[in-house]
Amino acid sequence: MKRNILLIISLFAFVIVMAQDRIKLTGVKKKQNTQISVDKYQVTQTDQKTVVDMDFILDSLKVKSARYRAFTPILRSKDGSQKQRLKTLLVIGRVQDILFERDGIDPLYADNCVTVRREKDKPQRYSYSDAVDKAPWHKGAEVWLECDLCGCGDTLKSEQAYLGHIKNDPVFHYVDAIPAPTKKVRNLHGTAFINFVVDRWEMRPDYMDNYRELRKITDTLDVMTKDPNIFVKQIKIHGWASPESPYEHNRMLATNRAKSLTDYVRNTYKLPANVFAPAEATPENWIGLREAVSQMSTATLPHRAEILSIIDDYLLEPDPKEKKIKQNYPEEYRYLLQNVYPRLRRSDYEITFEYKEFTLEEAKEIYKTKPYQLSVREIWDVANTFEKGSDEYNRAMQTAVNLYPESSEVATTLANIALRQDDLLKAETLLSRAGDSAEAENARAILYMKQQRWEDAESALQRAAAKGMDVSENLQTLNEMR
Repeated sequence: MKRNILLIISLFAFVIVMAQDRIKLTGVKKKQNTQISVDKYQVTQTDQKTVVDMDFILDSLKVKSARYRAFTPILRSKDGSQKQRLKTLLVIGRVQDILFERDGIDPLYADNCVTVRREKDKPQRYSYSDAVDKAPWHKGAEVWLECDLCGCGDTLKSEQAYLGHIKNDPVFHYVDAIPAPTKKVRNLHGTAFINFVVDRWEMRPDYMDNYRELRKITDTLDVMTKDPNIFVKQIKIHGWASPESPYEHNRMLATNRAKSLTDYVRNTYKLPANVFAPAEATPENWIGLREAVSQMSTATLPHRAEILSIIDDYLLEPDPKEKKIKQNYPEEYRYLLQNVYPRLRRSDYEITFEYKEFTLEEAKEIYKTKPYQLSVREIWDVANTFEKGSDEYNRAMQTAVNLYPESSEVATTLANIALRQDDLLKAETLLSRAGDSAEAENARAILYMKQQRWEDAESALQRAAAKGMDVSENLQTLNEMR
C-alpha cells in the first residue's frame, strides 16, 4: 500500500501550538481513494490540562460499509522517551456500526474513542476535542496524528502525520517598582460663611447661621482629635471682607474677624499653641466679586461688561473702583450688595494633618477599614503579605492605585499584573502614566513582545538596561519569540 501525506501550510492564529492550519491526508489503494483534512487545529494549555482541538473534514473520505478509519492524536516528548495517546476518532460505515454495537469496538481503540458514522458521499465535518492532564514533558512536545486509513487496526501499518509542537510559553521577567516610604501629610481645605454683627468682630456662635457654619470646621476636628492615628499639625484661617466701606476699615475687620475665629477654635480644642498659624486676611474680596459677576447674565446685570471692566482696571485703587460701580450703576450695585456681597465675607480654613506611621501588623488591620490612612508604601507592604497574583494581592494593588493615582511605581506594578493576565489594553493605559523608570521600561518591553512589536520591545529593553537593569532574560525571550 502506498500512501502520500500532504501538509498544506497557510496563515494561522498564534496559539500555544505553532502548527499547520490544514492537514490533508491521502491514501491510495488500487482504485479506492481515502482522503481526509484537518482544519482549525490548535493546542491550548490551562493550569491543569493540555487540550487538543481540531475539525475533521470528511467530505472526501471513503469508508466501506463494513470498515472503519481511525484517527488518533498522539503527544510525543521532544526526546521521544514519552508518548501519550488521546481519544481516537473512529469514522465507521453502516455495517461496521452494527457490528460494533453487537460485538464491541476494536479492542485497540475501545478504551478511549468516539465514533461517527460516515454519511455516504455527503459533506461532513466532525469537531474533535480532548483534554489530558498537563505534564511537565508536554512543554515542547510534538503532536502527531496516527491515521489508520486501511481500517485494519494494525498500528504498524498506520501512517503518522506531524501536526506541530507545543510551543513553550514565553518566560517574561517582571520587575515591580517599589515605592519609597513617604510622610503622610495631608491638607484639608474648606470655607465657612461666618456672620458678624455690623462693624464688629466678636465671634458669636449663636448669631444667625454661625452654628451650622462652624460645624464645617468642628465636625472635622472632632474626628481628627479623637483618632489616635491622626496628628493635627497646623490650622490656618484666612478671612475675606466684601468691597463696601473704606479699604482700611475692611482690612481691620477682616483681620480681626480671622483672629476671632482662630481664637474660637483654639479655645475649643486642647491643641499645642504652635498648631495655630497667625490669622491672615484679604481686606476686600474682589476675586470673588469678579467670579460672581462673570457668571451672571445681562438680564440680571445689564451692564455686566462695564462692571467687569471696572473690576479689572488695575490702575484704580479699591475704594475708587467700588465708588465708580456704585455711582455709574446704582441699581446693579444694590443688587450685588444684597445678593453677592454677603457670600464674599467668608473664612477659608486649611487643616494640615498627618497619619501616624504604622508597623506592618498595624497596617494590615488599618487596611481592612481605613486604607486611606496608609501610605502607598504601607499598602504595598500589606499587598506583599498575600500570594503574588492572588485576588487579595491584586485588590490591594488596585486600592493603592485608586488612592494614589499619581504613583508611577503602583502603576507599573498594576501594569505587570495586567500583563500576567494578558489584559494588554489595561496594561497599556497604566504604562502611559508609569513614568520612565527602568521597571516601567521593562514592563513596556513585555507589552510590546506580547503585541509582537519586536523593535519597540528591543528599544524599551535598551532603555531599561541604560538605567542599570539586567534585561538579559527578557532579551533572550525576545530573541526566541521573533
